[in-house]
Amino acid sequence: MVSRSSTVKVAKAPKAPLPLLQRDEYGALLLHVHLQPTQVADVRTLLQKATAQEPGIPGAYISRSKSEFECLNHDVYDVLLVRGKVRGLVVQARWFWKHLRKTRSRMRKSYFLVTAVRNKVTVRELENATCAKRAKNTTKLGQLAGHYLGTTIVRCPAPLSTIWTAFKVLAKTADGRLVSAFDGSEYKLGIWRSEAARADHGGGYYCYPDKTVALEATERGATFHESVSDGKSLVLCEVEIAGRQVEYDSGKVAASRLRVIQELQSVVLTACE
Repeated sequence: MVSRSSTVKVAKAPKAPLPLLQRDEYGALLLHVHLQPTQVADVRTLLQKATAQEPGIPGAYISRSKSEFECLNHDVYDVLLVRGKVRGLVVQARWFWKHLRKTRSRMRKSYFLVTAVRNKVTVRELENATCAKRAKNTTKLGQLAGHYLGTTIVRCPAPLSTIWTAFKVLAKTADGRLVSAFDGSEYKLGIWRSEAARADHGGGYYCYPDKTVALEATERGATFHESVSDGKSLVLCEVEIAGRQVEYDSGKVAASRLRVIQELQSVVLTACE
């Protein structure tokens, strides 16, 4: 009796998605992760040239008075390398203002494409609506710059899932649970919560991308009305957010998904000290 050999087809495992570029809470590339030290220095030099010409990028600054604080920062969203040399940047100019005596603050963002060809630096302002969203879909350096140079396409709809670090103030119960100061619902460490983020405070989980702003807003009573926080132990937590984000002039954002990573410190309202 002759046995026939059988062929077994083994299904190929799906390819894992390419890792996203590493960014901070403002969307800026972690330059030291993706670039050599000499390339990081070249990025700084190109930024200086781009701010020194007209038209160019508004220069970075910090200004403080007794009643106001104002600053403008540069966040590098992409770096275009040609044979290891920095030849282009996508930059976010992030302006922030707040009144130090009142609960008012504002934030404004603009985006620019900077290119360098034969020592000639060119600056072009980009659209605000989709630049940051496209950046979330990039998996390697030069993709976002290439999109605006017309050499590639980075799609805007349905961005890859990006997780951002933020900060949220919660109430801590006597038995150590972290709960919402508003409705008492529990936030368990590492567990995602989901609610659609909508404009005009219509939904989502509220938090602050900036730790200092989160602390100051809570301490002066802007985050919680006294009737909400009275008698409660408030703590600042590091959180991760994902999905749609709605930004507010106060520096606060509403996110569709949020999970608590760790408890950082207690927060005391100035009026209650």
